[in-house]
Amino acid sequence: MPAHYDLFRNPESEEDKKQGRTGRIHARLVNQNVIRIDRLAEEISQFSSFTSADVKGILEIFRTTMLLHFKQGEIVELKGLGTFNLSLKSIPALTAEEVTPTKVRINKVVFRCSKKLKNELFSMKFERAAESSRLKGYTEKKRKENILRYLAREYTISSTLCRGLNHCSRYLALKDLNALCREGKIACLGLRANAQYALVTAEGNE
Repeated sequence: MPAHYDLFRNPESEEDKKQGRTGRIHARLVNQNVIRIDRLAEEISQFSSFTSADVKGILEIFRTTMLLHFKQGEIVELKGLGTFNLSLKSIPALTAEEVTPTKVRINKVVFRCSKKLKNELFSMKFERAAESSRLKGYTEKKRKENILRYLAREYTISSTLCRGLNHCSRYLALKDLNALCREGKIACLGLRANAQYALVTAEGNE
C-alpha cells in the first residue's frame, strides 16, 4: 500500500517577500498511524514460531538490555536497522570546572538509519491523499474534532502526530492541544518534546 502525502506551503521568507511570491510548496506524509507493540507482536508472531506473548516478552528484555548499555554511554547497533546513541546537554559554562557531573543531563536518544534500510526505503511508493488540497488548512474547530476523534481510537497523541493529522504547523498543533487541555477535554502526560496527550474520562482521570 502506498504512503499518503499532501502538499503544504512554507511561510514566506524575506526573499519571497522581495520577489512578491508566496512560500514554496513541499510534500509531507499524512495520516501517519502509530503502530503499537501489541500489533507488532501479533504481526511478528504470524511470520515465526513465537506467540504474540513470546514476542512481547523478548521485546521487553531487549528494551531492558538496551537501557543497560545506554546507561554505560554505549552505542547500540542493530544490524540492518541502524544505531542508537545518547546525546547530552549541560549548563552554559565558561570553564570546564563548572560542568560537573550533576550539571550534565540526557538530551535525547538519536537514531541513525543504516544504509541498507535507507536504500530499501527508496523503493517506497507514494500517493497523493484523496481529500482535496489542504494548502488552506483546516479550521480550528475541525482540527480539534480530528484530535478528539483520533483519541477515541488511540490512547495518546503527540504534537508531531497532530501535525500530520491536521496538516498544520507545530505552532498550531500545540495551540490546539493546549486549548483542549484548558477546556478539560484532554490532559498532558510528560513534558516538552516528550509530551503525550490523552482524553480525560468522565471521572476526571486519564
